[in-house]
Amino acid sequence: MSAVDTLSPAITGVNTHKKQTQEEQDLDLEFAFLSRSFQREYLLQQGAKRLMDFLLAVMLIQALLPVFLIISLLIKMTSPGPVIYKSLRIGKHNEPFHMYKFRTMHVDADAQRDALRQQANLQGNLFKIKNDPRVTRFGAFLRACSLDELPQLINVIQGNMSLVGPRPLPPDESILFESPYNMRFLVKPGITGLWQIKGRSNLGFQDLCQLELNYLLGWSILMDMWILLQTFPAVLKTRGAY
Repeated sequence: MSAVDTLSPAITGVNTHKKQTQEEQDLDLEFAFLSRSFQREYLLQQGAKRLMDFLLAVMLIQALLPVFLIISLLIKMTSPGPVIYKSLRIGKHNEPFHMYKFRTMHVDADAQRDALRQQANLQGNLFKIKNDPRVTRFGAFLRACSLDELPQLINVIQGNMSLVGPRPLPPDESILFESPYNMRFLVKPGITGLWQIKGRSNLGFQDLCQLELNYLLGWSILMDMWILLQTFPAVLKTRGAY
């Protein structure tokens, strides 16, 4: 028996132990989150969050109505197709819903998505590429200023999104999340979040996972307010917005 053969069982045992330890850590995180989600203080804060979401979304739509009308007119003038783009996303409890955005791409954009994903060689990462050929000229401006996200205020009023939360993703990207990061589906996705204020598309998939896990485990209504305040300077910097 060679030295390699002799050492292999020991090495395998160490690797198995490490794997079990990681699995135990993931279970501990999930248990901590679930335990907290049934506490009275957490439930009261969640109620306050929903009230804040609804009231702010209504006020913002009313205040930004002229902006909605101008953007809608310019979209119609610059490219054929609908003003609003409905994108299928996965929400709380893995429930699918249609997320609303101002259309920033040509009408055949979805048909080109798979081919572009293969060309980009993303290898399991989220689909987001610079200089996307499907984006219209006016659409690029809307994306840089994050104005294309404004119709998601309607999703907030409907109750399938929040102002702050994990990034809403399509079905083919939602399946990429493993434990403990799939806890993101225990809360509503948000228009903004830690991912948006920390760099957006400049960040990798693992960065997104860790930021969202930090948000879930450390959430409070004050954290949401802080993220909302940080969103405005992040939008002005346009870092990672494309």
